[in-house]
Amino acid sequence: MKKYTIVFCLTVALAMAQTAFSQDLILRFTGAKTDGSYVRMDSVTVQNINRSWTETAVYPDTVLIFKLSGISTAQDIAADIVAYPNPFSGATNVAVTMPQSGDATMQVFNLAGQKVMERAMKLESGENLFEVHLQEPQTYLLTITTAQGCRTIKLLNCNAGGGNSLSFRGTGDVQEKRQSAQMFYSGDVIKIVGYASTNSSVVASREIRQAQTASANFTLLFSSNDSLTEFFSVSSIKRVRFSKGNLQWSATGTHATLDSTAPGTWRFAPNPWDIIGSANSNISSTYTGWIDLFGWGTSGWSSGAVAYQPYSTNTSDGNYYPGSSAIHDLSGTYAKADWGVYNAISNGGNQPGMWRTLSQPEWDTLLNIRTTLSGIRYAKATVNGVAGLIIVPDNWASSTYNLDSTNIPGASYSANIVTTAQWSVLENANCVFLPVAGYRSSRSVYLTSTNGDYWTSTHYDNYLSFAYFMNITTGNVNAYANQGRNFGRSVRLVQDVP
Repeated sequence: MKKYTIVFCLTVALAMAQTAFSQDLILRFTGAKTDGSYVRMDSVTVQNINRSWTETAVYPDTVLIFKLSGISTAQDIAADIVAYPNPFSGATNVAVTMPQSGDATMQVFNLAGQKVMERAMKLESGENLFEVHLQEPQTYLLTITTAQGCRTIKLLNCNAGGGNSLSFRGTGDVQEKRQSAQMFYSGDVIKIVGYASTNSSVVASREIRQAQTASANFTLLFSSNDSLTEFFSVSSIKRVRFSKGNLQWSATGTHATLDSTAPGTWRFAPNPWDIIGSANSNISSTYTGWIDLFGWGTSGWSSGAVAYQPYSTNTSDGNYYPGSSAIHDLSGTYAKADWGVYNAISNGGNQPGMWRTLSQPEWDTLLNIRTTLSGIRYAKATVNGVAGLIIVPDNWASSTYNLDSTNIPGASYSANIVTTAQWSVLENANCVFLPVAGYRSSRSVYLTSTNGDYWTSTHYDNYLSFAYFMNITTGNVNAYANQGRNFGRSVRLVQDVP
C-alpha cells in the first residue's frame, strides 16, 4: 500500500502543475558539484538565443521570473531537493529549497514501499538544511510534499548507519526572486551558465541549452576536478570531456553500482601519466594495490550466471561476452558492461552512470576527422618521463604551447619532451595525455614503454572473440585495432557535454 502512496503523490504533483496557470515563466537555480555537494553561485546568466538578449541573476537572487507572451504555463513548482553526498555511508545532508514558506511533509521509503521515516513541519522560503541517517545499506526514496506538489529523489546508502533519523539543521541562503523586463516566448532556446568563486578565481558551470516551454528548476553542475573543462568533438553532433587519468581498480572497500553495491574501489589515476605497469601481474580479487589493465567489458556487471569482474585473468575470449550474444557493443541493453556506466568512480563524482567509454567511430573522429581551431588534433610526446599521446581540445590555440610533429602517427615519442611544469601549461589549456601502459595477457604484462591500448565500447564485426581498441605504438596511432577480448588494456572514460 505504501508503494502506491509514492506514486499517488507524484500524480497529484503533476496534476497540480497542470491545473494552475499564469503568464509568468519562473526559472530557479541551484549550484552543485559533480560529487553532489552544494555550490553557492555568484551569478547565473540566461541567454535567449532566439531574442538575442541576456539576463543575469546576481547573488542572492536564485530565481528569474519572465513574462510570457501569448501562452500560459505552470504557476508554481514543487520544492527542490538536493542530497550531498549521494551515494553516502550511513548519513547524508539534504537541502530543501522552498519556492515560498509553507507546510511540508518529508517521508523516506525503502524500495519495498515501507515508510522508514516521516516528519511534518513548516519550512521557510529558500534553502532548508537537514541531516539524514539511515540504518540499512540499500536504496531509498525521499519525498517532500508541499502545497505546490511533490518531489522525490533517490538516496543510496552504501554502509550501515546508526539508526534512522531526520534532523533539521537550519536555513541556508534565503531565496530571492528577480522579475526580468525581457519578453519570453514559449519554446525559445535558452543557454544557462552559473558562475562561482573558488580559490580566488571565478569558474563556470556546465552549460545548459534547451528550448523552454514551462517553469523549471535547474541544477547547474561545477567540476569536482574529475574532468576537463573544454570540449572534444567525437562526432558531428556530440562533444565530450575526458577524465584526467586512466581508470584504476583495487580490491579495498566497496562502491555503488547501478544495481546495488560491489566490492572494491574504482578511481581515476591521480596524474595523467600514472600507469601501474608490471604490477598488474598481481591482479586478483583480493589484491589491495591498484590495477589498470582490464579485459573487455569487465565492469563487474553480471548479465546472467557469469560476472565480468575487473580482476578476471581468464584467457578464453568466450568469458568476455556480457549478455547472451557476443555480437554487441557495451551500450544499449549491455551498457552496464561499460565500466563508467555501471560503477561509481570515487574521485569522479562517486555516482554510477556519470561516465562512459568511447566507441570506435568516436575515437576515429577524435584522432582523424574533427576540425579544431589550431588544426592540431594530437601529438606524440613524453610527459614526466612517460611516453604517450597528447590530445588537444577543439578550441586549443597553437600559440599556447609549441607542439612538434602534430597529427603524425609515426612520430617519435621524443618529438615533444614535456616536464611536469610544462604539462601544467598544457593541462590548463585542457589538453589530455594518454600514457602508453602496455597490455596484459593472463598475469603477464608487455610493452609498457612502447604500446598504449585503450578499449572502445565497440565489438569487431561478426568476430565473436574480438573488440576494437585504440592503439598507440612507436610507429602508429590506430583507431581500428582489434584483437581478443581477454587481453587487459587501458580504459579512459569520458562525459558527454549537454
